[in-house]
Amino acid sequence: MFHRFDRTVRIDYDSAMKEILPGFRGPADIIDFAIQKEREAQKTYASYAALTSKAGFKQLLLSMLEMEKEHEARLLEIKNSADLESGFSPAAAADTGLDEILVDVEYRPDMEYGDFLILVIKKESKAEKLYRALGSMARDASLQHTFRLLADEEAKHKIWAQDRYDLEILKEN
Repeated sequence: MFHRFDRTVRIDYDSAMKEILPGFRGPADIIDFAIQKEREAQKTYASYAALTSKAGFKQLLLSMLEMEKEHEARLLEIKNSADLESGFSPAAAADTGLDEILVDVEYRPDMEYGDFLILVIKKESKAEKLYRALGSMARDASLQHTFRLLADEEAKHKIWAQDRYDLEILKEN
């Protein structure tokens, strides 16, 4: 099995923000987008968990599903807070230093395990970047902390998928 990699890419902060936070009118739109992405992740993990025959992998996917539900609940709390609009400021310019981006893979219920891991890596990486961007725009210390925690959890999911990919897919090739 051969998996596709793009060349190393470096992009500036403004370009990254356009990819991560495309055309939003304010914090409520961004939070809605993040909630939508958490729900998509939940559906993806639930669907693949229902189809996989690997018991340990299924259990892990179900636990990731529960974590994504917790993320959604945190985001809903933030969205429903009275001072949502005043809790954020525009992002400051900085280099994100993105490298080695995997080619996007569309979810299919019958996709191969390696492709599913690529999908997880991409989704979790984008979620991590979104939460780091939101944290950098948050004015309130508790909001910054919440987004940092969410970003760290998404990073753990990404690292887990990368480790599985390295151990189970790349070793086979």
